[in-house]
Amino acid sequence: MKKVVFVIPMYNASQHVESLINSLKSQTNENWEAVFVDDMSGDDSIFMVNHCSGPDERITLIKNTEKKWALRNVVDVARTYQHDDQVIIANLDADDSLCNDNTVDFLLKAYDEETDTVWTAHKWDINGMNISKSIPENVNPYQYEWCSSHLKTWRASVLSNIIDDNFKDLSGNWFVRGYDQALYLPLLYLSRKKKFLNEVCYLYRINSSSIKTRDWNEKIQLDTVRLVRARGYLK
Repeated sequence: MKKVVFVIPMYNASQHVESLINSLKSQTNENWEAVFVDDMSGDDSIFMVNHCSGPDERITLIKNTEKKWALRNVVDVARTYQHDDQVIIANLDADDSLCNDNTVDFLLKAYDEETDTVWTAHKWDINGMNISKSIPENVNPYQYEWCSSHLKTWRASVLSNIIDDNFKDLSGNWFVRGYDQALYLPLLYLSRKKKFLNEVCYLYRINSSSIKTRDWNEKIQLDTVRLVRARGYLK
């Protein structure tokens, strides 16, 4: 039986953890798990996860002893499931949340035998904007506009065919910003079938307090995106 595993990198997201966990617990389809990865937070994010999850065994917490940044945290956890074809990985940031109680149900119904990636519509907290849409099956996603923002999901087994070099810069260091495209473009590239669900399932909090220097981080993010798209898929 298929299940959705939410992989949630977390850094100083304590003020949003409760709403995120509540959005998971309110899902009409209970066939899900959530793995929080705390990346050396300096606030009480860990306490909030433990407090809000309570006895729910579907929610687990990993505490890093070294800084890994979001991309490596997601990939490291997702690789532990990559030999299970029935697991659907869903990337969810700890300062965001689901905004549709049927999200898990939508996702599980969207994955047929050939589908490898599914993403949904989303909304920004400040204006309801959504930039996600469908991608033609016959295009190279590296050469097409970015249409696959939140919520990004994939069949866990697809990751087993992707080498870590796709997630690293030219010096061999894991990308620290701009990880959405660095993570998802290789998965889209290898997908047998891609699907976009025009259901608003994800709330993106653009003014997250975990990012204090947005202008500088956005420059790093743009540099990451340019490199990833320029070199394409690495075999």
